[in-house]
Amino acid sequence: TQINPPAHITCNNGQKLPAHYFMPSVNEMDPVITAPELPDVNVGVAGGGDFELFFGANVEPEKEMAYILMMATDCIQDFNIKTLYPYNEFLANRKLGGGGWVRKLSANKDIVVQELMRRDPNAKPNKSNRSCEELLRLFKPLTDSRDIDFVVKKELEVRQKLESMLGELNTKRVSHDVKEKAPKRPKIEKKVGLADAAANVNLRLKLDDSSASIAMEAAEKAARDNDFKVTIAIVNAEGVPMLVKRLEGANPHSFDLAIAKAKTSCLFQRNSSQLQDFPDISRGGVPLMANGVCMGGVGVSGDKQPNCEKVAYAAVDRLVEDAKQESDLKAPEVPPMPPPNTPSTTV
Repeated sequence: TQINPPAHITCNNGQKLPAHYFMPSVNEMDPVITAPELPDVNVGVAGGGDFELFFGANVEPEKEMAYILMMATDCIQDFNIKTLYPYNEFLANRKLGGGGWVRKLSANKDIVVQELMRRDPNAKPNKSNRSCEELLRLFKPLTDSRDIDFVVKKELEVRQKLESMLGELNTKRVSHDVKEKAPKRPKIEKKVGLADAAANVNLRLKLDDSSASIAMEAAEKAARDNDFKVTIAIVNAEGVPMLVKRLEGANPHSFDLAIAKAKTSCLFQRNSSQLQDFPDISRGGVPLMANGVCMGGVGVSGDKQPNCEKVAYAAVDRLVEDAKQESDLKAPEVPPMPPPNTPSTTV
């Protein structure tokens, strides 16, 4: 006599599976049902629903996440990736983990039509005139509980994967924020603001041919002593080149760069190393300051940036030194202060 089978079957490996995955014939004389010995079986592999079989054979790996989330939106009540964590985090910060999360998490028309045709092979959707939301309304509801179980299971895997990824990204972000700042690059012997040392020196306010030649000689000597193959440029207060010299072996492109460094440092009255808003200008430009007024600039290019800056400071140092000596020679002698008057005492 045929009787109704039990709801679940216990396999030899101890796992309970729904009876309809095996559909054995139950004999009244053998009430204990023993399924054949199988390897570890998961729901969705043995006796899976139509969607599970279709998903494994027809959905491309890069579309799996969007396909599962589309199915979850269709068959799980109140499921919305725009409000559920962690999907909403990736949609709000689209550059996380390489970006492209709208495309990865949202089904396009091709995916929607693919599922629509799976459910109803006779459907004739016109995706050119309809949005994804309109096409989703054409879905026939899922009736196989195995398909729904598979969607719920796969959505949980996607959620766990994204939560793990988000945790790793947050860990990296926190470690980056608390990471100790790297020490600043060591400066060359001269400090960046050395040109300001001439501010209180009575230098000549105009850079003439004589002082420009003195500055060029000092810079050229520093370059040759250190075997720096550079171009040296000196400009006046208006940024017009006065002297430009390209030493033997210097790159031809360094000619224009040296003038640009000298002109930029002169016009902005700052060392070119401090002008980070100008990506084409690097270290090697130094302004010539006198009493707080810029009277010109020195630019050096063609070697490593610290070496170029060193040569430029050699020219500034020479002018500062000469100006100090001239100031000391011309400084008038200050007479000694008379002793204070001693008040007289009246007897």
